[in-house]
Amino acid sequence: MKENKTKIIRIVAGTLIPIVYTVIHIPPEVTMSQIISAVVIFYVIMYFSIRALNYFKIV
Repeated sequence: MKENKTKIIRIVAGTLIPIVYTVIHIPPEVTMSQIISAVVIFYVIMYFSIRALNYFKIV
């Protein structure tokens, strides 16, 4: 049980720290729609990259 709690804490800390760091460094002139667009484009690129790596049996 203690291992699971440690893993959960590591996952939460591992995701919150980069998110906070990113939010702090966003310039003030960037709009919310630009941020959402960037996140969507990032996930689309990651999706197709992983699909291509799976197709060529690299991953």
